[in-house]
Amino acid sequence: MKLNPSAFGLAAGLTAAAVSAVCALFVALAPHTAMALLSNVVHADLTSLARNVTVGNFFGGILFWGIGTGLVFAFAGWLYNRLSITTPRAPVSILTPAQHA
Repeated sequence: MKLNPSAFGLAAGLTAAAVSAVCALFVALAPHTAMALLSNVVHADLTSLARNVTVGNFFGGILFWGIGTGLVFAFAGWLYNRLSITTPRAPVSILTPAQHA
């Protein structure tokens, strides 16, 4: 199976941008809860690092994660296609051995 690296990268980039937007909204609406949750994920106390989400870092995060992830996954799709190249197989004959003679 081949992948379309552009479509794969675009899908991954759009997904990452959407996740970045949801995360930023979560941090904007509940900064201490978001940091407490992230603290549990990374096993470190981040509760004192609560951030304020600005319009600039909201859109910057969406662009960074969307474009960055899109490029990484487009490269992964291209690499997958390169690594999945197989050698051509010999044609299969539908003739019986008696018909070959």
